[in-house]
Amino acid sequence: MVHSERARSRIQTLEDRLARLRAEKQRLIARASQAERKRDTRRKIRIGGAVLAAVQHEGVPAMRSVDDLLRWLDAQLTRAHDRAAFDLSSDDQGEKKRIRPYEPTARSEAAVKDVEHREPPRSGAQRPWRPRERRA
Repeated sequence: MVHSERARSRIQTLEDRLARLRAEKQRLIARASQAERKRDTRRKIRIGGAVLAAVQHEGVPAMRSVDDLLRWLDAQLTRAHDRAAFDLSSDDQGEKKRIRPYEPTARSEAAVKDVEHREPPRSGAQRPWRPRERRA
């Protein structure tokens, strides 16, 4: 009987340990999937930002594949953290080459002139501030 109690005790210890290891495995899987979701969100935000900047400045080239997109992003992204999200190399000299000074295009100059000639909107923001009267 002593052997069976020792065996049951050992089995219970192993089952407890197995339960702890399974819980740890689930935590690690959840952490990895959360990190991947964050990385995916970062990639989407960076792609959107690069596209918006390109539309405002030089335009977006035609892209038909992920490789085309990555080649274009390689020239657009300068921060090492952003480049790491796409597994692009982050060499210091390459970053200095990619930084371009802002050059206004005819489209952006026309937009600035259009804004200069518009009347300001007539909204509540234009009215002077007055405290509200309290109702009794």
